[in-house]
Amino acid sequence: MPDRYARRRLTDRKDGRRLRTISPLFQLSPFTVLDPGDGANSFTDTVDLAAVEAWLRARRREGDESMSLLHVVIAAYVRMLALRPAMNRFVSGRFIYARDNIDIVLSSGGSGTADASGMSFIVRFQPTDTVYDVYRKINARLDNLRADQSADRLERMASTLVKTPRFILRFAIGVLRWLDYHGWLSASLTEKSPYHGSAFISDEGAFHLPPVRRSLNRLGGLPVYLSLGRVRTITELDKTGKPAEKKVLDYAVSYDSRIADSAYIGSAFRYFRYYLANPETLEEAPDRVNEDAL
Repeated sequence: MPDRYARRRLTDRKDGRRLRTISPLFQLSPFTVLDPGDGANSFTDTVDLAAVEAWLRARRREGDESMSLLHVVIAAYVRMLALRPAMNRFVSGRFIYARDNIDIVLSSGGSGTADASGMSFIVRFQPTDTVYDVYRKINARLDNLRADQSADRLERMASTLVKTPRFILRFAIGVLRWLDYHGWLSASLTEKSPYHGSAFISDEGAFHLPPVRRSLNRLGGLPVYLSLGRVRTITELDKTGKPAEKKVLDYAVSYDSRIADSAYIGSAFRYFRYYLANPETLEEAPDRVNEDAL
């Protein structure tokens, strides 16, 4: 991080720095749109997977057997944040912040039963990470989760909390919200919280679902939900006018409109689609990394 961004100032948080030079209209937006649900926008899109599938086949021939579409999608999103850093902003305490790190929240899934408790976990990336770095970090995090018993401890803690009287539980959650509003939650909590991150990326297609438009949560200020649907085959006419089959991926995005305008969001996801159409560009670190405003 450049020196001019490193110095902490009053009203900065442990997980981000307050933006003071952005448009006054954006600075006012958290005071006029109080709830992230009211400021949430969403859209769906479809991308052609021909290039990604060819690239994955090549990688698997070289021994990367567990390299998957999800790894490439996450790498494309991380690279997008490196070039469009405003997508890594969040709103908390009526201020807009630039998050210090790229923290992607992922879901470990569930068993498919009615009482299954799928866990979410955070993987931290750098804006210079390649697709191989993403692949390595996700696999290492999953290995740590399998070896760690903290998930069981969290389940036991939740079981204890739900057995307390409702007014105590509501009071405890209210205290957490108040501390988060003022940026006073400890780093040990925010670094593990699925509500504090750069984006939540979920693979709904793994459960045979289409992409889901998720709502934004008031706690934590998570600014983006990216939901991946099923990979499906469609038939379209090729350049010669003959019908041809191709595989595509549908995805849905829900985002907090207070962090950036539609033009910026659109340019960011043009990068995202570009990297999915050209996955080989993710093999090397980006030529540049853009910094957010002061």
